Amino acid sequence: MAKASTKRRNRVSTFFKVMLPGFFNELALPPKFTRNLKGKAYTMATIRDPLGRIWNVEMGGRGETLYFGGEGWMNFVKSLDIGLGFFLLFIHKGKRNFHVKVFDLTACEKEYADEECNVSKCSSQASELTLALYKPTETEAARNLEKMVKQFCKSLGPHFIRTMKFCNLRSEPYLNVPMEFLASYRLYSKCNVTLIDPNGGYWLVRLQIRKRRPVVQCCFHSGWHNFACKAIYRWETSASSSSNRKK
Repeated sequence: MAKASTKRRNRVSTFFKVMLPGFFNELALPPKFTRNLKGKAYTMATIRDPLGRIWNVEMGGRGETLYFGGEGWMNFVKSLDIGLGFFLLFIHKGKRNFHVKVFDLTACEKEYADEECNVSKCSSQASELTLALYKPTETEAARNLEKMVKQFCKSLGPHFIRTMKFCNLRSEPYLNVPMEFLASYRLYSKCNVTLIDPNGGYWLVRLQIRKRRPVVQCCFHSGWHNFACKAIYRWETSASSSSNRKK
């Protein structure tokens, strides 16, 4: 009895995770907690959010590390508007069931309203996004797609969207960066930034700021060519191979 009681006390039932780059696609669980599940082959987990909704997310491992991931996880992140630097407290309720509390950048628990995180609304937007891809007119489809992406994709902290053009890939490539984005991170001078590609690769890029009165321009410059031509191509190739395997 004493041994069984000690074993129960040593089991980890609560853990926290800080949202670092890459969390949108998957979230690694703490190794100490993962050891609790040793020998149990779970492929799915359920997460109960602060509104009482249940999310089915994939639960898989690479080596000894266990991850939350898949489409269910990404929908969970979008719906709760979870951003970079947020603090998530997970409470393990047994087997593959978890409850979660969300703390934002104020260091306080984030408050949610039902209308703010309406599942049916998100599902409707996702359906409209799919339909927009199949509009008969390409120009109209592009406009609809851009509009729906802005509405559907929740912000993961300050961000911006750019459509790749020829000038972004030529021999002296660059990518313009909105000044509003710089202001949100208080970047007012030249510096190096790190871009993280969809596969988790890190790329060092120079942030160039040109002050041409009365206009101030900013762009990703040195290092952008490597990122654009290698990282994006590598990701597209990986995504294409994955799609072909599913077929």
